[in-house]
Amino acid sequence: MLERPDRYISFRDIDCDGNAERFVAALGTAMRTGERDDPFWSYFEAKLEGRNGPKHDALYHIHCHLNHLRELLERWDEVELEAMLEALEVECC
Repeated sequence: MLERPDRYISFRDIDCDGNAERFVAALGTAMRTGERDDPFWSYFEAKLEGRNGPKHDALYHIHCHLNHLRELLERWDEVELEAMLEALEVECC
């Protein structure tokens, strides 16, 4: 079994920012590929880009909207993205 770093001891060896950016990129691709229209996605995308409030890093916004993102991914049956989100929550948030 692969040993996972303990986030409560150290974030060392966990690329939280990189993983968050990869999740956001994959989420954007899923939105465009699926031609999905969702009010939360529009809001979240604007937050990420700093068009709706102050601009923060992707991990910050993911952490703030974990439940909304989880619900969105469950509704669309995006299993791979759900797994990415779960890993971000467990390791980085």
